[in-house]
Amino acid sequence: MESNANKNRETKKHGDENESHRQIIQTPRRDNNLIIPPPSDWLNRYNKLLDRYPLRTKMCTSFLVSAFGSTLGSYLSSSATEGREKLTRRDGNSCKSMPKPASTTINWVDVFSYAIHGALINAPISHFWFEWLSVNGPSSNTASVLVDQLVVQPPLLVLMFVCLDVLRASIRATIHQFKYANVVSKSVTNALQVVPNSWRFWPFAVYFTFKYLKKKHYTVALNLCSVAWTVYLSRGAGAGDGSSADS
Repeated sequence: MESNANKNRETKKHGDENESHRQIIQTPRRDNNLIIPPPSDWLNRYNKLLDRYPLRTKMCTSFLVSAFGSTLGSYLSSSATEGREKLTRRDGNSCKSMPKPASTTINWVDVFSYAIHGALINAPISHFWFEWLSVNGPSSNTASVLVDQLVVQPPLLVLMFVCLDVLRASIRATIHQFKYANVVSKSVTNALQVVPNSWRFWPFAVYFTFKYLKKKHYTVALNLCSVAWTVYLSRGAGAGDGSSADS
């Protein structure tokens, strides 16, 4: 009896060892490297973001897609221009007059203009327009497409070109200000002149706001206080370009 019990214990022990060995073999090793999720997982995550934050997700998507499209278009346009210049340069009559072609470049002003327009203008308008159209528009998909293309898209194209021109001009003006107009040094100088005067006004305004008002009224109260501060700056007692300064 005792020998049979010992044999059973040994058999069970060997069986457990074999089972654990098989589990070790079958269990895949976890690599310490970063595991990249499959594309379907990324798509599921994106759909969840669309469900939870539809507008913000569409704005970020439009920013990235518009930036990518503008970058690709600028690169291809620059490459095509360079290729045409090389072909023209092969003609012996024009080789002296044609300048050396520039390397392929990307118009970053256009890239950021399209990206900003896509995120801040195109995505919100498209979001609310298609939401409204799906609820209040025609039941026929064909009729909805006609309404979208004939009624909404032409004004949106006009708005797009206006916004792109304004953004390009603003970005170029900003770059020019930072590169050639010493805007940073001027701003620092103006701010140093205004800081002592701001300490005579804003500490009291902020203190009484915190003491007597609720937190939800802080911003409104300080914006009202900024009216007096803006009047002071606009009269030239402080910085000339600092009229937008705030606490």
